[in-house]
Amino acid sequence: MTPLPLAAVPAPEGPGYGGFDEMFAAERVPMTRLAYLLVGSEAVAEEVVQDAFAQVYERWERLDRPGGYLRTCVVHGARRAGKRRSRELRVVHESPEPAALDARELLDALARLRPAWRAVVVLRFYGDMTQDEIADVLDMRVGTVKSTLHRALGQLREEIAR
Repeated sequence: MTPLPLAAVPAPEGPGYGGFDEMFAAERVPMTRLAYLLVGSEAVAEEVVQDAFAQVYERWERLDRPGGYLRTCVVHGARRAGKRRSRELRVVHESPEPAALDARELLDALARLRPAWRAVVVLRFYGDMTQDEIADVLDMRVGTVKSTLHRALGQLREEIAR
């Protein structure tokens, strides 16, 4: 039996969404933003999100919470991409006004954090996740999330003060 091409396979329905296409339309931009904050590169973020959607599509019929699974795939994909890219994200831009903190400076400070620390900060403040949810997504203990968040925020304060 020859397999059907992917375009010929109908997207199964999933809970909370009318179908995979509806989920893709609703979640693509927010997941790309999340990935961008984790990896610091728009191209890499789009690649991570595309891979995550492919994983969700493959498992769509078996997923109880496709949105949660998608977010987990994005975070894990971004962490893998961050390890590959290592410390390429260390870019420092001069600010015309040292007293003002702009988005670029914040992104630069985030880029200088360790990948795991950056993931915790982004999920907490951009993803608006609780420490328990972060622990679940990153496969960490809640205590580890708390201490990581504390250390990461301390380093961010130091980076921004420079």
